[in-house]
Amino acid sequence: MRTKAILILFMQLCLITIVSAQSKKEIKKFKIKSVTISATDVNADGNEKTRNDSYQKFDSNGEVIEDVEYNKDGTFKKKESRKFNKNSDPIEEIIFDEKADVKKKTVTEYNVNNDKTVETIYDSKGKVLEKTMFVYNAKGEKTVEITSDEKGNTTKKMLYAYDKNSMKIERKTFDSKGTLISIRKYTYQY
Repeated sequence: MRTKAILILFMQLCLITIVSAQSKKEIKKFKIKSVTISATDVNADGNEKTRNDSYQKFDSNGEVIEDVEYNKDGTFKKKESRKFNKNSDPIEEIIFDEKADVKKKTVTEYNVNNDKTVETIYDSKGKVLEKTMFVYNAKGEKTVEITSDEKGNTTKKMLYAYDKNSMKIERKTFDSKGTLISIRKYTYQY
């Protein structure tokens, strides 16, 4: 009996790995709409208990538009839902808590070049918690990233520098008072 239980568990782990490893390309090709993963736990006495482990729902482009996780006892743990624009860029992500109430919502805006320009994070009541604005130069390189709080006060600012090949070479981070708090340098070997 114990050997049978171990064999069943091994087969389920293999199946979970195969399903989880499906690429967006395969999901789109086979028009997969969703994947439900269940898990069977076997106790020391050889008794089996099957429960929901996770669930994913896909759009026609193979993007995950709903992601649900369950606790070890099979009860609902959390859910994330996403919306994408025509370029498959995420434009909205909502995180739900264990009671299925909205915990956090992130809305992202893009410019005509598909560069992220604004990312706004809202709380469960729709109040702005944080807003980040992104600025790009004529080459499309992100040069400035400014994060502000719910009152519009700057909490963090990052400046980026690039080399002649458009490779990022430096990122400077400043705090809410404009004081430099870190410098990150990037060195490439060609």
